Amino acid sequence: MIVSEIPRQEVSRSLDPRIKGLLRRFLLPEVIDGEVVEGYVRKAVRLGVWRYMSPESRALMRALTRWRGVVKSGVLKGLVEELLLRIELCSLRGRAVLYGLIIALKEGVSQAMKSLKRLMCLGISYLSNPPLYRYYG
Repeated sequence: MIVSEIPRQEVSRSLDPRIKGLLRRFLLPEVIDGEVVEGYVRKAVRLGVWRYMSPESRALMRALTRWRGVVKSGVLKGLVEELLLRIELCSLRGRAVLYGLIIALKEGVSQAMKSLKRLMCLGISYLSNPPLYRYYG
């Protein structure tokens, strides 16, 4: 199965941990607080991801929007980062960075791994191709 044929909601579950770590570094903010989570909740509603999230995830996100402090707990931060990454991967920016990372890792382009702009260029060029040409051997 080609990566672009995987449904958007299932992409974040089936990723390699190495790619997940790189995506977290490029896409997610370093400090997670209530305002950041509130922005991601709005984004999830706008993209339609909110209805596919579990009730527990939605409750956690709603509770964090009302709480204005910084998330310091490692376990809680890991859970919240997983949710934020799932939301981000449903946007065009997130998918472009994901496909850019996959292409850069496959072709061994180490210079592209240093710049978010280059990864987005690779990913958007991949997503702009017709589905027939999206296969990378």
